[in-house]
Amino acid sequence: MSTNYKTIIESIGTYLPAKEVTTEDILKGCVHKIHVPLERLTGIRSRRRAGESEFAIDLAEKASRDCLNRSAFRPDQIEIIVSTNISRWDGPNQVFFEPPTSVRLKRRLGLPASTLAIDLSNACAGMWTGVFLIESLIRTGAVRCGMVVSGEYITHLIDTAQKEVRDYLDSQLASLTLGDAGAAVTLARGGSERVGLIDFDLYTLSKFSQFCIAKPTAQTHGGASMHTDSIRVTESVLPHAAKHAGYLLGKNQWALEEIQHVIPHQTSELTMKAGMREIRRLLEHDFSDRLINNLRHRGNTSSNAHFIALHDAIQELRINTGDSVVFCISGSGQSTGTALYVMDDLPDRMRKPSGGEAQIGDDQSFILPIQLEIESIGISRSISEGEANTVELITAGAEDCLSRLTSPRTDIDVFIAACTYRSEFLMEPAIAALGAGMLQLNDAREPEDVGKTLAFDITNGEVGFLKAVHLASELVRAGKARKVMIASSEVENNIERRPDHLLGLHSMASAIVLRESDTGEHGFLASGFMDFPEYDHLRSIYAGWHENGQRIYLTQEDQGDVLASFLDCLLVGTREFLARNAIDLQTIDWIVPSQYSSEFIEDFTAKLGIDSDRVINLVEQLNENPSSSLFPLALYEGRRMGRFKKGELILITMVCSGVQVGCALYRV
Repeated sequence: MSTNYKTIIESIGTYLPAKEVTTEDILKGCVHKIHVPLERLTGIRSRRRAGESEFAIDLAEKASRDCLNRSAFRPDQIEIIVSTNISRWDGPNQVFFEPPTSVRLKRRLGLPASTLAIDLSNACAGMWTGVFLIESLIRTGAVRCGMVVSGEYITHLIDTAQKEVRDYLDSQLASLTLGDAGAAVTLARGGSERVGLIDFDLYTLSKFSQFCIAKPTAQTHGGASMHTDSIRVTESVLPHAAKHAGYLLGKNQWALEEIQHVIPHQTSELTMKAGMREIRRLLEHDFSDRLINNLRHRGNTSSNAHFIALHDAIQELRINTGDSVVFCISGSGQSTGTALYVMDDLPDRMRKPSGGEAQIGDDQSFILPIQLEIESIGISRSISEGEANTVELITAGAEDCLSRLTSPRTDIDVFIAACTYRSEFLMEPAIAALGAGMLQLNDAREPEDVGKTLAFDITNGEVGFLKAVHLASELVRAGKARKVMIASSEVENNIERRPDHLLGLHSMASAIVLRESDTGEHGFLASGFMDFPEYDHLRSIYAGWHENGQRIYLTQEDQGDVLASFLDCLLVGTREFLARNAIDLQTIDWIVPSQYSSEFIEDFTAKLGIDSDRVINLVEQLNENPSSSLFPLALYEGRRMGRFKKGELILITMVCSGVQVGCALYRV
């Protein structure tokens, strides 16, 4: 059997709220009259807006159900779910940080506990970054089927912009183009070399990472805001995106006249036409009549825009079986990429009421497991008495890490920031993209260059670090990366806003560089995850505006004895990991458990039946929880103090809201 079978979109699901709002009405609602023909420039006549009781996770759930209803895979066959929405606005005045959207969707959709749940953040390139990850896992044989989902409730940004936009040059003008939608796709290994995802390249031009920023407004009325330097985005990104599309088409020897469709990010008609002109100039070929544009009644739906446009074009009978499609991908940060896709019978299946069965590869061709070792570690700690700056912390920790490398920083192919709590509640772009820009990690590379870096965030609480390590291993196995940097950081957002309600986090950052072990004797030997979504109600942490919008702070709501439940889940997950990997607890030299308190560590130690002198307790010296930086800090301090000897085995076992449990085994 061929090993070159391509990954296919096995099913697509969408959800569009019933309410429709026109551009004319939005302009009428602005406090300051805006003299700009917005509908003519953008091509957006109307967009959908979520109902009073609909939020980001609801849009994601409804799109996922639509996707599963059309899929040949049952919910219990979904092996990974990646949630990629930028918006975490999941309740009235509630921007959720924990539990992760992916874990909550597992419960709502009835996915099994073993399904790997990832929350990923990469601005408007989010869904394609999710595709990038799942395609890698399918390629290695780690999974057979996975789902990428995004529910974008973003029209609340319009409310803020209507109060604050003053003229046609205002940086919030782009907020008036947004629309709400949900989209989900299931991905699987197809049964042919000729259809599916033929080629796909995605990376980050982090030199331009600060051109679009979304975070809470500084004004007293409260709400979220998005500031975009549209001119600089267009000047920097469009020429590069066109050049990259031309490069990938040439690399795959696609005849230009045989390309049926081009789907760019659906931002505005003005921008998309400019992109088509740039492609025509570079390739001397006009694709204008093949442009897919669904802006008129959708608006810019952010991270799911490509897949809403694809779904619309299929239902309108425009895209058909056998058609070739060029996806031009872009997102704040600035992530850019191109995907070349040939349709199997997906259009025919999607037009049937209950979908249909795709041709799926009979067997997986497994790529042999590899072992990643930590090449270097860097640490940075906040010296501020107020709220620490996440980007500054991560940059300092990464610089410390990079300074210990013997190879150049240009060797970093993927940069993942595992940070849930970030300064100023920054939601866009990815923290990793901002950090990569500060670090100049291949920040302005040409399409044909070998050394490029993809930057994105994983926001799964403290277990996010181990999930990032697992993904790094699969990316290296799949040949998508050689070296991966993971930076972890959490900050106390309430330290100035509401110091009487702190989460107990140690404001710091850590960074590690992972590479394939030269000898196979050291590094991460195994990792495993078990979620308990039936307990996702135990602890909720969300941000909201209070006192007439003048203050935003985190609220933590606990139900019952949360730490006792965390402990029970951690014990179940740890024992299952040890049994599945046939690991005798007596062979473990050191254990690094979650650090909620010394009492928590002592209870875990006693119930697992291990000697306390083999357990790392950092709470005693920090008086706070290092959270996602736990293992890098423990290893860093252990090496510095000469605690860990070469060849010793370390068991890392972590638990956080969701309830998520992650375990890994590392040989020093």
